[in-house]
Amino acid sequence: MEEDKCQQCGTPTSPGAKYCESCGVLLKGDGAPPLPAQEAPAPQPTLSYAPPYQAPPYAAPAAPYQGVAIRFVAILIDTIIIAIISGVLTFPFRTPFVTVVNVTGTPSISTAPNPLGWIGSIISLLIFFLYFILLEGAYGQTVGKMAVKIKVVREDGTKIDYADATVRNVLRIIDLIPYVVPYLLGAIFIWSSDRKQRLGDRAGHTVVVKA
Repeated sequence: MEEDKCQQCGTPTSPGAKYCESCGVLLKGDGAPPLPAQEAPAPQPTLSYAPPYQAPPYAAPAAPYQGVAIRFVAILIDTIIIAIISGVLTFPFRTPFVTVVNVTGTPSISTAPNPLGWIGSIISLLIFFLYFILLEGAYGQTVGKMAVKIKVVREDGTKIDYADATVRNVLRIIDLIPYVVPYLLGAIFIWSSDRKQRLGDRAGHTVVVKA
């Protein structure tokens, strides 16, 4: 005689048992409803990972390099300021010597150049270079550049330092040629450059842009 088995787990059951001793399910022989056939679970949709949207790299517009005209206005303002500072500081070295001679009761006045005039010339030259180097190294702008809203930066757009300012301003000695028409050579360099660079800018890798 075939032994009864649990329809759920297949464990042999005792005659007259109502519940399976292994899984506890109600046995079919005692009026238990047939167990429903178990359906295979529905396949879950696979989610594909989509990386977050990244915008294409932003291309910065070309820098607005500044030309001769606006830079001429800036240098003109700076020259006036330098002349005032230099005139005040070098006045004692430029004042001529005055001599009053009294011969036969008639005084006569004679003047002679100040022998210390060369010191005044050196001081004026130092003031000229220090004015540009210190202001551009600290702020990228002189007073004249601030007035016309332009500034000096590196070719990559970053702030210049004192070393950059020194290189571009020491070479003003060449850019000022011919000295009877100051900065004529510098203007030619600017006109012939795509980035509007005079010789000092090219050597220092600097450009003048809109502030």
